[in-house]
Amino acid sequence: MQSRRSQSYNQLHARSRPHNPSVREIIRDGWFFTSVGIVLYFSGIYLTVWNEGRAVSTSKALDSSLASVVVLTPNSQPLPENGGRLVHLVGEISVGEPLTEMDYGVAVQAVKLKRRVQMFQWVEEESLVDLPDGDALRTDVNYYYTTEWRDKLIDSSQFARQMSHQNPREFPLKSTVYVNEVVTVGGFNLGPELKAKFNDFVPITSDERPEQRDIKLHAGLYYHCRDVWEPEVGDIRIQFSYAGHAGFPVTVVGMQVGNEIRAYPMAPGVDIIIVRQGRLTAEEIFWLEHVNNRWLTWALRGAGWFVSFLGCTCLYGILSALVQRNSFARDLLAGGSGSISMTMSSTSCLAAVALSWLWYRPYLAGGLLLSAALPFVWGGIRHSNWNSADERNPNPARPDSYRRLPD
Repeated sequence: MQSRRSQSYNQLHARSRPHNPSVREIIRDGWFFTSVGIVLYFSGIYLTVWNEGRAVSTSKALDSSLASVVVLTPNSQPLPENGGRLVHLVGEISVGEPLTEMDYGVAVQAVKLKRRVQMFQWVEEESLVDLPDGDALRTDVNYYYTTEWRDKLIDSSQFARQMSHQNPREFPLKSTVYVNEVVTVGGFNLGPELKAKFNDFVPITSDERPEQRDIKLHAGLYYHCRDVWEPEVGDIRIQFSYAGHAGFPVTVVGMQVGNEIRAYPMAPGVDIIIVRQGRLTAEEIFWLEHVNNRWLTWALRGAGWFVSFLGCTCLYGILSALVQRNSFARDLLAGGSGSISMTMSSTSCLAAVALSWLWYRPYLAGGLLLSAALPFVWGGIRHSNWNSADERNPNPARPDSYRRLPD
């Protein structure tokens, strides 16, 4: 009788115990999320490593460039001994012929002139609506059509209702950017790489009306339409803007090649080519470049960590199963941030950042490695404390956070 009772109790206890799937079962049942998690995790780590390598190379190149740059005066002329060297030049922009659009009466002395063309087009929007269908609900799609000014052509052949909502097949006039052939600062010509750096466009506002009567001017925009207030599908409007106006002071850093300034190859994949508005010293302009490098580095660090975190979240079931039966690993991963995904992604990214900066800035790298190890150190201390308590009390009542890994 006692044996039957004991057997019955064991069967009931076994049925009430939750089933912990093995790693093989988790991979088999969730192979898609496992694959996505692996790709995301290693993509985040790769992005972090690549970003830190880029940041280190750029920072070293900027420091070396500041130490070797030749500072020229505004009246300096190209000297043969400076050929192939990095130079710093401050002066006013000069250009050759003005950039013009004769049909619109636009002429500007600048490095670039941009023509932005927009077309009035049909735009399709859809919304999902739940409608009763007997005892159930069915989802229906409603399509709405509005007209808007758009920079790119909208293909109306993909619309659900094409008959009364047709857009032209192409723009009658294209958006474009004109670049002045001759741009100089002092006695130096600016190469194509420096001209490409002029991207702070300023809209052109003019009161001069075009000679063509079919072109209308309103609020700085040129309209090809019958009525500015009631445009029709297919009408276009144009806005002009310029960058790098003649006479504005700029600071330029680049390599002197003859009488031209071009990109300076400082390191593999790192070219020094800088242009900024205003009169800046060499120390000021390189400090600003360091600031930009830091902002970009931190933005990409955040992106790399987030991608790794998403990957660890997809792999949570596997990671949890791997450490569920190992109290030491469970205490390490649960003793830090309280989340295995947070701990794994944060420590991996911090370690990648630290190893990238280890040679160039060892103190910074050491601090980052210590931060990466803190969750594990704290978890190890807690695990050691619980083991000491276990020796004194064979049946300790551990908190729930140590019986299972937190979500």
